[in-house]
Amino acid sequence: MRNDILKRCRICFSKNLNAYLDLGKQPFSNSFLNHSDIKKEKKFPLKIVVCKKCGLSQLSIVPNTKFIFSKYDYLSSSSKALSNHYNKLVRKLVKNYNVLPKDTVLDIGCNDGILLNHYPKNFNKVIGVEPSDASKHITQKRIKLINNFFNYKTSKNYLKKYSKPKIITITNVLAQIDNLNEFAKGLSNIIDKKSLIVIEFPYLLDMINKGLFDLIYHEHLSYFALTPLEYLFKKFDIKIVNFEKLNLGASGPAIRLFLSKNISTYRVSNKITKQIKYEKAWGIKKIYKYNFFEKKTQDKIKKIKKIIYTKYDSGFKIGCFTASSKGNTLLNCLNLNKKIIQFASENNTKKIGKYTPGTHIKIISDKNFLKKEIDFSILLSWNYKKFFLSKSQYIKNGGKFIIPLPEPHIK
Repeated sequence: MRNDILKRCRICFSKNLNAYLDLGKQPFSNSFLNHSDIKKEKKFPLKIVVCKKCGLSQLSIVPNTKFIFSKYDYLSSSSKALSNHYNKLVRKLVKNYNVLPKDTVLDIGCNDGILLNHYPKNFNKVIGVEPSDASKHITQKRIKLINNFFNYKTSKNYLKKYSKPKIITITNVLAQIDNLNEFAKGLSNIIDKKSLIVIEFPYLLDMINKGLFDLIYHEHLSYFALTPLEYLFKKFDIKIVNFEKLNLGASGPAIRLFLSKNISTYRVSNKITKQIKYEKAWGIKKIYKYNFFEKKTQDKIKKIKKIIYTKYDSGFKIGCFTASSKGNTLLNCLNLNKKIIQFASENNTKKIGKYTPGTHIKIISDKNFLKKEIDFSILLSWNYKKFFLSKSQYIKNGGKFIIPLPEPHIK
């Protein structure tokens, strides 16, 4: 399998790239394994570099992740917390931006239809773009599917069949795009002055400031702030008009950007100008700012390990709750003794019966996990901790969560 070394920034094409965090060699974190695949597993460098010209953080290699999408184990709708999050987003867009049943709405990276499902039932111009086989799990017949990666060519094919969308949502997808310029060119091609683009992604400054190293895995090629994205979209006559910070997102605390065509009537909020200035003052293009991340990451790993080993040495049974991609980065960084974690609990049927990449922990159903009487579970999807603490049967049965991040503690 070929993985190219990144030689130029994927936004501005500068060669001035500085490495700042190396998590060693790791497997692809979304490649859950059958037992027979364990011996064939491969690992690849997981290292981050920052572009000193535009401020984009990105992996040091361009991993060949396309094969993952033919057997994709991530089904968004298995997360009720995420479904609730998208339901609120759709309601907000329909209400605040006067989106009508006759308008076209598009979701790029729609997975199993989790976001599109929430549009009112009388909306019938509902379109999803999804390259993976997760699209086979779309149940609503009104959703028209484009089973492909989105780029400029896809945008041209889109316009042959559909009208320009009023709303385009792109949630937890941008990080997976290698050719960002082609992607932005495609967006520019399918929007008009009435279109609004909504993008959600984990915010780079939160990742660095809070030490959220588990956001880093091979599927996430890039790590964004507003500065490099403003540079990217400006090339294609798209402006960032507003943003809001979110406590919850598919990978953790997120930022939501609103974008439109330069000629649109959407006005650029003062918040954008202030945040770009803040990022500059923070040191978005200064390597010294990032070097602290390595130490912060190692400190977090030590703290998490101490909690786990203390409980294990006291005779308690340890497990994992949810088998998430970000959790696999965390588990591989912890490098625990193989005997310590007994099982990982999961409600996504595509993952049950498989093993976690790198650490090879068996994934079992939530129901079976309860029978194992696990005392402490590492909550790998810690970004949904509020949901799991109030809803999970495991907690109701007396189990305790080890919350690994942002600050390791037991709840």
